[in-house]
Amino acid sequence: MSSPSATITMQQRQLGNELRRLRETARLNQDEAAEHLGKAHNKISRVENGKVSISKAELEALLALYEAPEKDREWCRELAQGARRRRGRPKDETALYLGPRWFRAFRDFERSATEVMVVASEVLPGNLQTEDYTRAIFDGRGDDSSGKAGEDTVRVRQERQALLTGEGAPHASFVLSESALRRQIGTRDVMAAQLHHLAELALLPNVTIRIIPFDIRSYGDVGYDFVIFRFDADTSTDIVYIEIYGDAVYLDKPPEAVHRYTELLGRLHGVASGPVESRNFVRELARRFAGSNARKD
Repeated sequence: MSSPSATITMQQRQLGNELRRLRETARLNQDEAAEHLGKAHNKISRVENGKVSISKAELEALLALYEAPEKDREWCRELAQGARRRRGRPKDETALYLGPRWFRAFRDFERSATEVMVVASEVLPGNLQTEDYTRAIFDGRGDDSSGKAGEDTVRVRQERQALLTGEGAPHASFVLSESALRRQIGTRDVMAAQLHHLAELALLPNVTIRIIPFDIRSYGDVGYDFVIFRFDADTSTDIVYIEIYGDAVYLDKPPEAVHRYTELLGRLHGVASGPVESRNFVRELARRFAGSNARKD
């Protein structure tokens, strides 16, 4: 028999995150919401954690209580419908999820995960970037980094980075190709500062950074970018995030499909340098970008 956590679907988790956000916006606590439904005090907590489903009538009651905007109501209804449909889905059916709310879902999973495992091959992940590095990405493609899109991106990436140092921060592990470190984004000074920043983040107790050097002999496993979100110690509810141009794919079933990515991550750990060696490499590369007169730290 499956454990309760094993029945959690990605849509249930997304729906719980959306309902939590709407409740907090309405300045209501979980007990007040549960009282409105006439349910036990822990009902809302379990719904928001994705551990139990919610009926259509209960969902509509909460959306009315929270005075949710119509666009958010429609999104919650879609998520609830998907969660109900998933319960009868064949176990061997692969679940690929696309949609306009893809990045909102990513941020919600990143906040609620206890472990976030990132693989990046060409550009440093957003939550490791300095402000100047982020702005240089915009400038490099001809966009205005001081415009609204640029400012919003900088703000969001800084907020995401703050999750690494906040209370209850998840364990975050990064496997980065040497390409992501050597590809010059902006000036050499921007790169030097970015790499020094990366080396400082590597000192955080909950952050692990491993670098895959150019001279490894195992080439087949390199070049795939993805993120694995893990919730508590239960690997059966892992979610794999794969970004595509202008959208994203989320994969949570079947278990064999998700497990292929955890196996790939394990192989990448096997060819990557260890955390200490990787940090030393990052610091040395930062000094090269800065020039021979760079400060030794």
